[in-house]
Amino acid sequence: MNNGEGPVVKLVAHCRRCGGWLLSASSVAEGIGPTCAVHERAEHRAAAALTLFDTNEPIELTLFDTAA
Repeated sequence: MNNGEGPVVKLVAHCRRCGGWLLSASSVAEGIGPTCAVHERAEHRAAAALTLFDTNEPIELTLFDTAA
């Protein structure tokens, strides 16, 4: 905390996804806020799932693949 010894300097940045302010040190280091990180991971998983079916080769799925 600031004990009256002068101004406190805090590094902040903008989120690479939404442009909002990032205040926590971990978010500033990653360049993305926690909520946007969850959305970004979901988008990457969805894109990866789409590429699974975009190939020209037939893909054989097992019961375990479809349950996941």
